[in-house]
Amino acid sequence: MRVLLVNPPPYQHVDEYDTPNFTRLGLACLAGALRAKSDATVEIVDAKFERLGYDAVRDRIQAFSPDLVGLTAFTNEIKPAAQVAAIAKELSPTIKTVVGGVHAGVLPEQTLDEFPAFDIVAIGEGEWTMVGLANALASGSALGDVDGLCLREDGGTKRTAPRQQTVDLDEFPLPAWDLLPHSERYLFMTQRGCAYNCNFCANPNGRLVRTRSVDHVMAELEQIIARGGKELYIGDELFTAEPKRTHRLLDAMIAADIGSKLRWSAQTHVNTVDRELFEKMKAAGSFICGLGIETGDPDIMKRMQKGSTIDRVMTARNAAREAKLPIEGLMIIGHPHETWETAMRTIDFAVKLNPDRPIIGVMVPYPGTQVAAMAARGEGGYKLLSTDWNDYAKQIGDALAFDNLSRRQLETLQMLAYVKVFVGNHRWREFASFVWKYRSEGWAVVRKILSGRMPQPVNPDETVAAPKASSTEQLPIVR
Repeated sequence: MRVLLVNPPPYQHVDEYDTPNFTRLGLACLAGALRAKSDATVEIVDAKFERLGYDAVRDRIQAFSPDLVGLTAFTNEIKPAAQVAAIAKELSPTIKTVVGGVHAGVLPEQTLDEFPAFDIVAIGEGEWTMVGLANALASGSALGDVDGLCLREDGGTKRTAPRQQTVDLDEFPLPAWDLLPHSERYLFMTQRGCAYNCNFCANPNGRLVRTRSVDHVMAELEQIIARGGKELYIGDELFTAEPKRTHRLLDAMIAADIGSKLRWSAQTHVNTVDRELFEKMKAAGSFICGLGIETGDPDIMKRMQKGSTIDRVMTARNAAREAKLPIEGLMIIGHPHETWETAMRTIDFAVKLNPDRPIIGVMVPYPGTQVAAMAARGEGGYKLLSTDWNDYAKQIGDALAFDNLSRRQLETLQMLAYVKVFVGNHRWREFASFVWKYRSEGWAVVRKILSGRMPQPVNPDETVAAPKASSTEQLPIVR
C-alpha cells in the first residue's frame, strides 16, 4: 500500500492559518500510526505550509502514485480537500480517497453526498482507523469490518461500527515529523478531550480528558528540539484540565530546561489555573497563556455552559498578572440572543481585562454544535446566511447574523473591540504593532464591511512567500 496524506491548499490567503508557519500535526500523527502498524509506504504533502497550489499537488500525487489519499479538513477546508480528492480521481479512478477531521466526522453521510470525489469518511479519532483501512485495502478484505468508517454502498451510504476512543494516548506512536519539512514552530498536544460543554464547540475529542504520560510528552519535545523547533503551540483543549498532572509535566520541563531551548503557548479554562500554576508555566518556557473568556455579559456566560463567571475570569487574569505571564483573551461576538448592548458589555469587559493579546472572533455555526442547531432552526435570534463551507471561518466569515444585528454590524463590533482594548488602555505603540502584524486580516475585514462580500479565493496556483521563521519577540506585561 502507498498512502499519501494531504493538507490541501487554502481557499483564500487572509489569515495566518491560510499560510501557516507550522506543519499539520494531524497528518504527522496518522503517518506515525501507519508506519508503526501497517506495511504502508507513507508520504505527506502539506500544501499550506509548503505554499503549493493545486497543480503542484497534482504533480506530487502523480509522482508518488498512491493507492490511498487521505485528507483532513476543518469546516472551511472541506471544499479544498474535495478538490484535491477530485484531482486524485482524475489521475487514477482506482485511487481510494478518505477524508477525516471534525467536519466530515460530524456530517459523514452529508459529506459523501455533497462531494463525490470522497470514497470514505473516517469518523472520530483517525490513527487506528487509517491503519485498519490501509491494511484492509492491502489485503482485499471487507472495508465494512473496519470500525469508524462511513462508506458508499448500493447507491447510498453505510456506517461501520463506531471506533472506541483510545484512553491511553501513549499507545499512539510519536508523530512522523520527519515526513514533513523542518519548521521552527510546531503544533503539539499533551492530551485530548474537554469536560466542558460549551454551546459553540463540537467537542470532537470527547468529554473524557485523555492524557499522555510525562515521559511520552518529553520524548516528543526532545524530538522537536532536535529538528530545530523553537516554538510550540500546545493545542490541548484545556492545558491545565488536570492541575496535578500539569504540575508534574511542568516540573519535568523545568528539570530538562525546556524553556531555554524553545518557548511555548497554550490555552485553558479560568477555573483550572492559579498564580502558582502560571508561575510554573512561565518557568517552563510559556510566553503566553490563552484564556477562553468568550463574553463579558453575565447572562450569556451562564447560558453558554462553559462554567465561567465574570469574577472567576478576573481572578485568573489577576493571577497571571501576578505571575508576570501574559495572557491571550479569547472572545466571541455573536452568542445566542446577542444584542448590540450585550456585545458592548463584552467589549467593555475586554477593555477592563486588558489582555496582552486580544483575540476576538465572530461566532461560526460549526456543524455538530448547539449553536449550529439553533441557527438552522432560527433560534437565539440567529439568521443563517450561508451553507457554503468556505464562509465558515472565525475571523473573516459570512455564515451567521441576527434578526437584530446584521453581519456588517457584527464585524464592526469585532473591529471596535480590538481598537478599544488597545486605545482604551493607552497602548498606542502595541496597537500600531498589532495593526501592522495583522494588516492583511484587518484590511480584509474592513473591505468586507465596506463591500459586504467575502474575500476572493486565491489563484489556485498563486505563489506565496515561504513560511517566516518564528518571532522571538517577547510580549510586554500589561500592568
